Amino acid sequence: MTKLLENKTAVVTGAGRGIGKATALLYAEHGANLVLVDIDEAPLKEVLEELTAKGYKAVYKTANITKEADCKDVFSKALEFSPSGVDILANIAGITRDAVIHKMTADEWNFVIDVNLKGTYNMIQASVPAMRDKAKDEGVAATRSIINISSTSGVKGNAGQINYAAAKAGINGITRTVAKEWARFNIRCNSIAPGFIETRLTTAPSDDPKLGIPEQQMQMIQMLYSQTGLQRKEGMGKPQDIANIALFFASDLSSYVSGQVLIAAGAMIDTY
Repeated sequence: MTKLLENKTAVVTGAGRGIGKATALLYAEHGANLVLVDIDEAPLKEVLEELTAKGYKAVYKTANITKEADCKDVFSKALEFSPSGVDILANIAGITRDAVIHKMTADEWNFVIDVNLKGTYNMIQASVPAMRDKAKDEGVAATRSIINISSTSGVKGNAGQINYAAAKAGINGITRTVAKEWARFNIRCNSIAPGFIETRLTTAPSDDPKLGIPEQQMQMIQMLYSQTGLQRKEGMGKPQDIANIALFFASDLSSYVSGQVLIAAGAMIDTY
């Protein structure tokens, strides 16, 4: 197998579960050295053990990405791990707190905006010493890449998700702005806008009743998917589907692509 990220260093947020974990594992398979980031230590340790058992090089750092100091600590750790700098930043950590507008609380609004939008901004700003400054010092720099996770909610809106839709639309704005500002340093910035993906945000777990999709809504999504979605053995979207796109954006296969928002929704974008 051709390794697309040989000897590159990648910081991946939300790496303990779902899309973040799938992305970290795929990056490692393609030769990247990993800095795993998540707010929860237990799943991070499990991912680290899985990687090191396979002989991959990785470290982890717990962090609350809504806090600037935590994000700066991540990149301090990354520079200890890779003094030459960071090649890839995958901003995958995210959260939902769904409610219709007239029932949404200020806490629900602020929490989702802080984690998804402010967290993405914090990580990009904290990456300056490890990405922008390193590229600036190099002159004609090696390619570097930032990958942000948006959502179809941020592209088309979605009932019951005004906080999430606003945050994810904002991520698309961040993506296009960073692409313009940092193009001179050969740093690309792109966004992936998934539709329905099977993660703990969409399948209600026992440890957090605020996550997940109500059964009636889930049945509607499944019905619509059966009628208009891509028909394949895997069914509806899986974390690996988004990890594959994150690999493309991280690698030199996308060396002339920046400022883009790529929708990955299995043809469902206009149907739910």
